[in-house]
Amino acid sequence: MTVSDPQQQRRRQVLVLGGTGAVGAALLSELAKRGCDVVFTFHQQEPRARMLESAHGFTAIPLDLARRGAVGALAIELDREAWAPSVVVHCAGVLETATLRSALDKEWDRSIAINARSASEVCRTFGHRMIMREGGDLVFVGGLDRAQSLPIPPVYAATQGMLSALCMAAAKELGPLGVRVNMVALGLLDSGLSLALDAKLREQYRAFSALRRFGTPNEAARAIAWLALENTYVNGKVLPVNGGI
Repeated sequence: MTVSDPQQQRRRQVLVLGGTGAVGAALLSELAKRGCDVVFTFHQQEPRARMLESAHGFTAIPLDLARRGAVGALAIELDREAWAPSVVVHCAGVLETATLRSALDKEWDRSIAINARSASEVCRTFGHRMIMREGGDLVFVGGLDRAQSLPIPPVYAATQGMLSALCMAAAKELGPLGVRVNMVALGLLDSGLSLALDAKLREQYRAFSALRRFGTPNEAARAIAWLALENTYVNGKVLPVNGGI
């Protein structure tokens, strides 16, 4: 990996965890438009990752967020390259659709590891590094606003509750030290994880949306990019981007 080009060091450095999904890929395009220097991770979609890497001139790194210590190992690898992101966007996630009664322990473990535990590792690992520099922003992308009461698969819902609560608590701890921590809670989109939900449930969401439609990854990406790059005063909050559910 080589990400320490001196010319790139003058650009805003952004780490995106999960860059090959529908929202992650749209976010990479948005960050490219904004002239950012980006490193992004992928797990299983290497051909797509290499295509995005080539298209935007970014750096793609394989990473399994279900593995304990993966985030810390990535941080050390970036340290060796003298590449220090001022923004980290956690855009990776899994959506288990099992019911509360049918969900298996392995489904709970995988969801908690990827959706929530790795987020805590981001706060601990990259939040500490940002404190040692000039502060920064941690943005987590999820799918549940704490104010909502919706028919969401319970395993996924539980991890999203963990994520939103983590953002609130981490912001209180890291905010006075210059690090903002926020979450974007997306509604149903026309692609990506949303397609894993039952078609009837998706239609109910669309019908109850104030806009009567699904969102797009590009719309999600613009909101994430604003919170990551332009926000200066929002901290510890969940930004709902859901079409008015």
